[in-house]
Amino acid sequence: MSTPRFDIVDVTQTLRNNRKTILIVSLVAAILGATLYLVSERQYKAIGGYIMTNPLYTDRNNLFQENGIQFVDYFAGDDDVDKLMSLVESDTIKYLVADKLNLWAHYKLDKSKPKEVKKMVDVFKDNYKVVRSEYNACEVSYCDTEPQTAADVVNESIRTIESLFRGYYISQRAKMTLSLESKIKDMDSSIASMTDTLAALRDRYKIYDIINPARQNIMVSGGHGGGAGYGLAMEQIQNISSLKDQLVSDRARYTSRLNEYKTTSVTDNIPLLHVTGVAKAPVKPKPPGLALTIISAALVGLFFSSIYILIRTYYRSLIAIQR
Repeated sequence: MSTPRFDIVDVTQTLRNNRKTILIVSLVAAILGATLYLVSERQYKAIGGYIMTNPLYTDRNNLFQENGIQFVDYFAGDDDVDKLMSLVESDTIKYLVADKLNLWAHYKLDKSKPKEVKKMVDVFKDNYKVVRSEYNACEVSYCDTEPQTAADVVNESIRTIESLFRGYYISQRAKMTLSLESKIKDMDSSIASMTDTLAALRDRYKIYDIINPARQNIMVSGGHGGGAGYGLAMEQIQNISSLKDQLVSDRARYTSRLNEYKTTSVTDNIPLLHVTGVAKAPVKPKPPGLALTIISAALVGLFFSSIYILIRTYYRSLIAIQR
């Protein structure tokens, strides 16, 4: 038993003989596609962009360079942008933006229910997208049925990303400032205690000369006091004076560092993200439009109807030969 011949000529003749059926199916598919497009909700896509500045540009080590001036780039490098992208894609951004814009009410979800919280995250992920270019610029987009909501989500996302990322550097500087202030306070207490002790010893034994060997540039004067315990008092004054001088020197250095950190804290209100494009409410819905939808539906109907007719004709020929 031989198989029926079904080459390109037969395919062409079959499609030509059934062209009315194919056209009708294509027309019906186009009508269905247009109907679905008209009854479905439009999706609007809002787009915003930003580029990251160098977070170390206003750092204390760069503002107060002691060993020559070193160039610091205005824009962030790949490592900084990588860290930023890990924050951009985190669920923290989605929760904060959803709360600030009350997207729970917009999508009719209850944030007290775990399943609906997960649904909110999934919806946000499906509509939210961040694309990083080769020049480390980032484009944020969001799709929604309401144009203004889409634009608000993009702009609020950029503000939230910038606030969280900048907050990390602010908190680190604030912790260093508190640490230095606490240490200086302890030093002040120790210096005050040593000052009282030295004053009491000098008044008791009448020792008013500078006898601190740690001060190498000052000549040591001879003592003029006397009495029992005078030698021990001389040694105690020398020991306490050297410790006090070192504490005073350290306190001056710590105070200098504290002033440097307080100087850089003034720049904490400088944004780390430079917005290159503010999202605006889109006027046109997201593609495809009505015309493209009709053409696509018609082509789908044309393709599947042609495949169906070809398969049907081939098997009919096959069955006829077998019989």
